[in-house]
Amino acid sequence: MEAILGVTSKLAAPFDLRTMLSEVVSAAKQVLQADGGSVWLYDAATDELILEVATGIEPLRVPAGTGIVGACARDRRLINVPDCYADPRFNPEVDRRSGYRTRCMLTLPLVDHKDVLVGVMQVLNKADGSFDGDDETLAIALAAQCAVALQRVRMTEALIEGEKMRQELEMARVVQMSTLPSRMPEVAGYDAFGMCRPAGLTGGDTFDLAAIDQGLLVVLGDATGHGIAPALSVTQMQAMLRVAFRLGASLETAFTQVNNQLADTLPEDRFITAFIGLLDAQNHRLRFLSGGQGPILHFQAAAGSCARHKPTSFPLAAMPLTTLRPAVTLDIQPGDVLVLLSDGIYEYANAAGEQFGEERVREVVAAHHAGSAAALGEALLEAVGAFAGGAPQEDDITIVLVRRMPGAGAARRFPRTIEALPEIFAFTAGFVAGHGVDRKILDTVDFVVEELFTNMVKYGAAADPGTGVRIELQAVEGGVEATLVDSGVEPFDPTLAPDARIDAPIEERRPGGLGIHLSRRLVDSWDYEYVPERRESRIRFRKTLAGKPAPDNASDGEA
Repeated sequence: MEAILGVTSKLAAPFDLRTMLSEVVSAAKQVLQADGGSVWLYDAATDELILEVATGIEPLRVPAGTGIVGACARDRRLINVPDCYADPRFNPEVDRRSGYRTRCMLTLPLVDHKDVLVGVMQVLNKADGSFDGDDETLAIALAAQCAVALQRVRMTEALIEGEKMRQELEMARVVQMSTLPSRMPEVAGYDAFGMCRPAGLTGGDTFDLAAIDQGLLVVLGDATGHGIAPALSVTQMQAMLRVAFRLGASLETAFTQVNNQLADTLPEDRFITAFIGLLDAQNHRLRFLSGGQGPILHFQAAAGSCARHKPTSFPLAAMPLTTLRPAVTLDIQPGDVLVLLSDGIYEYANAAGEQFGEERVREVVAAHHAGSAAALGEALLEAVGAFAGGAPQEDDITIVLVRRMPGAGAARRFPRTIEALPEIFAFTAGFVAGHGVDRKILDTVDFVVEELFTNMVKYGAAADPGTGVRIELQAVEGGVEATLVDSGVEPFDPTLAPDARIDAPIEERRPGGLGIHLSRRLVDSWDYEYVPERRESRIRFRKTLAGKPAPDNASDGEA
């Protein structure tokens, strides 16, 4: 872990490509006890692989698809060859040119954050036999660092070509924002929201929300200062944490290792306040350590107020740590909300110099805790904006919210295609049966879900097809509350659609609109919200036995 984190920490310092790749190869040889390694870069223009860094081998170009390295690039999967000369894909030409004898080999694809192939890494000849499964796991972590190095170099080259500081900062902002979660993790019974709004083109804040083996990872970081240097610092911290947890580190080990690595590499006047937590969604317990990040608010639905927790340690990189205070454990009850905000919220000042403050945050949370985490995030931003009265944003704003849904619920994402409807109906039927909901309302629920889902598929064409539509079901007294979430789309509010003219002569009626017309009359409540930060439409409706009855054959799709 120390060797891999050492490679990660060097990504924050200036480097040339060959030097950095040599560092990665050297680390691979050390960790995997190998005596050779190489990195091939993929040239998309010529469809060739170029041997950029190797141990004792001259530069070489080969057509993509040739040999083991080409098979790895083509299939984008790890290849472990225990006996190279027994594998027909092995090309012995490199051995003949170098005088080197390749016995066994690990070959790994290098793929950047946009899922684009950038190269291939190979590790050769393990000292005491062939590479095993543990070696593959470590090699994957190292390959990820190698891909980061290539991505960093590409970014740097783009900045140099830009010439102007404005262009450099714009590119840095794109890179920094690309490290943030592109979508919220799906955790049964929970609703998460995260956003970051830098004060300038780049900022010193970051956050992470990710489902990992240890649970739901929750991170909020705030580096001192503004601009590129703090942005690199928090990006470096985020990368180190991801690597540490992927290697199986505990909360305490990851916190200590990352802190000590940052203390060694960051300048003395630089540090990062950071909340790092792991949520066990099965037992509804969150354990966290906080390096100078506070206040930490835990809205307790039963009490209707926020409990306040202080940091557990100094900011990260302030000093090396050998011991830690015990992690804090929070029991997350139904309706509870974990509220993590950077200083940009608490210290936002109006024209008179008055700060927004913690008390106003508590009031907003208490007023909006019953809605979705995204709606609460929007309410906080709106409240800060109204308080500021046009005063400029002086500090980065970051919000991380984790809300346990009140009562029994279920959520699932479905592909953006009409063919998904039978699967959706099975999902709603299973929910009704499994949560003790009266089946009398199922026809109505299916009818309205079908109408809304079909509209999202038809009119949300700008969305990424891979995101799908998320359907959330919540058991309420006497029925069901359903929410359909469509991400990456422009606003489209079906609740504003005019009523269909059902009493007009047939020749005067326009096609369409009857399904929405019927839907709004069949449900108890019906609302729409749009989250600009994620270009996300959310349509929520509630249907109970006390509401209106379903029409005959309402779910047969005829409307």
